[in-house]
Amino acid sequence: MLGIKVEEREVHFSEVSDFVECGLCEQLRLSALARVVDHGREIACTAEEMRPVIRKLYDTLTGIQLEEYRLLRMDIYEIK
Repeated sequence: MLGIKVEEREVHFSEVSDFVECGLCEQLRLSALARVVDHGREIACTAEEMRPVIRKLYDTLTGIQLEEYRLLRMDIYEIK
């Protein structure tokens, strides 16, 4: 649907610093990550802003949410 190549595999924490893009998805939220801190050890991701793939995922998810919220508001009627 989005035309994004996906590779599903186990990721070792030591690989994070080599990622071109790094994001966190949690309960319908997507955030770009600039750094990860693990028990005092800091790993910087190479990008400190949303790059193309994370941006595309973020925009798509946000668009879905906004449309759903808009549709939900349309379905609310005041009953007197």
